[in-house]
Amino acid sequence: MANLLFSPSGRIGPAAYMKGIFILAIAGLIISFSAMLGPVAMAGALLSFVIFYCFIAMGIKRSHDAGKSGWMVLLHILIYIVISVIFGVIVSTLTGVSASGAFSAAMSQDLEALEEIEKATSSLSYVLISGVVGAIATVIVGYVINMMNKSDMHDNQFGPATTGDS
Repeated sequence: MANLLFSPSGRIGPAAYMKGIFILAIAGLIISFSAMLGPVAMAGALLSFVIFYCFIAMGIKRSHDAGKSGWMVLLHILIYIVISVIFGVIVSTLTGVSASGAFSAAMSQDLEALEEIEKATSSLSYVLISGVVGAIATVIVGYVINMMNKSDMHDNQFGPATTGDS
């Protein structure tokens, strides 16, 4: 399991990649729920960087399986950002709180607006919605990346061909 998530070298097949994506989505969901626990939220923020590293390591190995350079992971990150922004718009529409509204309130130093935004974003419904939407976005991005990288059925410069769940 550690090799699947943390090592950027070698190759992984589509099934192993999707298994890792589901693990990262569930871990991200748990981390987003930890935001409600105050002191644990800081540890959750640090764990988010670990999840991001795992996403990069798995993306590199998935690119290697398709016979492509690991630098293709930059495209994966771009896809993740685009899909996350789209889902962010959906979340802000559902909750009535947007990041741009928070930024505008902060820039104008509108303390009442900032307090309202803080209350809304710390509510259980906002955390639940954003956590679930984040997990769904992670799975969708993983699926898109998996479909972009067709496995090379032969050995290549990055290692032997993947078989089954490897």
